[in-house]
Amino acid sequence: MGSNDGTGSIEPPAVLVRAFLADLLKAALTSNDQHSQTWRREAAALRAKILGLDATALEPLKMDGLWWLAIGDAETPELRPEEGQIEWGQPKICPFTRAAITAADFDIDRAVQHLRETAATG
Repeated sequence: MGSNDGTGSIEPPAVLVRAFLADLLKAALTSNDQHSQTWRREAAALRAKILGLDATALEPLKMDGLWWLAIGDAETPELRPEEGQIEWGQPKICPFTRAAITAADFDIDRAVQHLRETAATG
């Protein structure tokens, strides 16, 4: 079961998690602080939707697959001019588990910092 996006349509859990991961990546990549804050707010809103899901809805998700799709979503040509914070070279496996992103102490800012620290620098 997915989350209602306010328009009456249901967003599947995989779509929410993929978008959440992509927003974290976008926040980590951009060297524009204002844009980074926008991506962080969007990630926080998506996480709230994820937390509203039944926990069993997240169990079948393949985090590494969603991670690779999220990298593709974040690596769009229109965002390239802003990508000054880190160079691409993200880990091949998702740095966040389902349990981590749903944990009460998950912190968006720490997650973005973690992505910046674990990325290969150019």
